[in-house]
Amino acid sequence: MLYFLIKLMAITAIRTFFNKISAENVDYIAKDTPIIFTANHPNTMMDPMIIGYTCKRKLHFFAKSTLFNNLIAGWFLRRIQIVPVYRKVDDPSKMDQNKETFSKGYEILKQNKAFLIFPEGISTGDRKLSQIKTGAARIGFGAEAENDWQLGVQIIPVGLNYANAIKFRSDVSTRFGQPIQLTDFRDVYEQNEKEAVHLVTEQIETALSKLTINLKDLEMQEIVEALERIYKQELAVDLGLETENKADDFSVTKGLINAVEWYYENEPSKVNEFKGMLNLYQRLLNRLQIKDEFLDPASSRVTFWERIKAILYIIIMFPIYLYGLINNVIPYKFPRWYARHFVQHKAEVAPWKMLSGTIIFLIYYPIEIIIFASLTGSFIWTFIYALSLIPSGNFVLQYINRVSDYRQHLRFISVFYKKRTLIYELIKQRTEIIDLLNSYKIEYMDTMGLNPEK
Repeated sequence: MLYFLIKLMAITAIRTFFNKISAENVDYIAKDTPIIFTANHPNTMMDPMIIGYTCKRKLHFFAKSTLFNNLIAGWFLRRIQIVPVYRKVDDPSKMDQNKETFSKGYEILKQNKAFLIFPEGISTGDRKLSQIKTGAARIGFGAEAENDWQLGVQIIPVGLNYANAIKFRSDVSTRFGQPIQLTDFRDVYEQNEKEAVHLVTEQIETALSKLTINLKDLEMQEIVEALERIYKQELAVDLGLETENKADDFSVTKGLINAVEWYYENEPSKVNEFKGMLNLYQRLLNRLQIKDEFLDPASSRVTFWERIKAILYIIIMFPIYLYGLINNVIPYKFPRWYARHFVQHKAEVAPWKMLSGTIIFLIYYPIEIIIFASLTGSFIWTFIYALSLIPSGNFVLQYINRVSDYRQHLRFISVFYKKRTLIYELIKQRTEIIDLLNSYKIEYMDTMGLNPEK
C-alpha cells in the first residue's frame, strides 16, 4: 500500500515538474520476465521515478547504502522496495554486506520481478557516462546459476535524456534498449565467470552510450551546445528529419556528438578553427544581447498581423497572468531560491526543486484556499478557486515565455535599425560558420561512408 501511495505521489510530482515525459521502445519490456534495468544516472531522485513511471513494471530499486544510515529513513526506504548497495567509496569495511544485497537481487529475479540499478554508481549531472560497474551482470548471472539457468533473466539498458536537467517544465525522454539475454552467455560463464561478467558489462556500456546523449570528454560540451543552437535545425532539415519528433531529435543530436568526437580525435586544428569563429560570433551576440535564432534566414518571418496578435495576447491575457502570479509567485519562486542557496551538486538541483516545491505547494495552497473560503463563504466558488490554482500557475509560465520571446523580437528590430552594420557583420559571421560546418559535414560523411550520393 505504501509503495503504491508513494508511486502515485511521485508520478504526480514528475508530471507536474516536467512538461513532457516520453518513452521509446517500451515494447522491449516483457511483462512476466525477470528484468534488470540498467540506466545512466544524471539526475539523482528524478531518474528512478521517471523509469518507474515509463517502464510499466513494478520495480525494486537499488540505491547507495548511505541513504539508509538513519533508522527511520532506512525503514521507510525498505518499505518502498529500495535495496541498499554498499559502495567502496562510502565505506570499504561494509562491502561484505553486499552479499545480502545480491541475495535480495536473486530473490527478486526468481519471483519474475524486476529491479532498477544505476551501474555508474554515482550521479554527476554531466553529459558524460562514468565507468560502468559489474554489479548488474554479477547479480543476473548469480540468479541464473542458482536456479539452473531456468529464469530467463534479461538486462535492459535504459537511456535517460533531459532537455534541461534542472529546468522546471522541461522535457525528458526514456529510451529502452534491446534486452541482453543472460542465457546466451551460459557457456562463457561456466568456463570463466569473470569473462562473462566483463562481456555483459561491456554490452551494457555500449548500449548506454548509444541510448544517451553523452560526451566522451566534457571539453566538447560547449561546441556541442553551440551546434545544437546554430546548426541542429538546419541539419535535421537537410537529413529529412524533424526535431519535434523525439526519435529524430535524438538521432540528430547523437550524430552531432559523434562528428564532434571524430574531429577532436582526427582534426584538432579544424576544431580550433571553429572554436575561434564561434567565440567571435558569440561575443558579438552577447554584446548586442540578441539570440542566434533571429539571424537564421530559414526561421519564419514575423508578419505584421502576427505582431498584432502577439500584442493583443499580451494585453488580453494580462489579467489571467496577474491572477496566476498572485496565487503562485511564492510557491514557484521558493524552489529556485532554495536550490540556488542550498544545493551544491548539479545532479541534485532538479530533485530538490521538485521536493521543496511539493512541500511549499502542499502548505501554501491550503492556506490560500482557507483564506478564500473564509472571505467568500461559498463552497462552490472555493471549489472553483482551488481547481484554478495549478492551471493559472502553468499559464503564468507560458505567458512569461511568450512575453520574453516578443521582447527579444522587439529588441532585435531595435538593434537592427540602430546598429545595422553590426547586425550585417553578425549575419556574415553566421553564414561563414554555417558554410564551414557544411564543409565539415560533407568531409565527415564521406570519411564515414554516410554520404548517400557516393
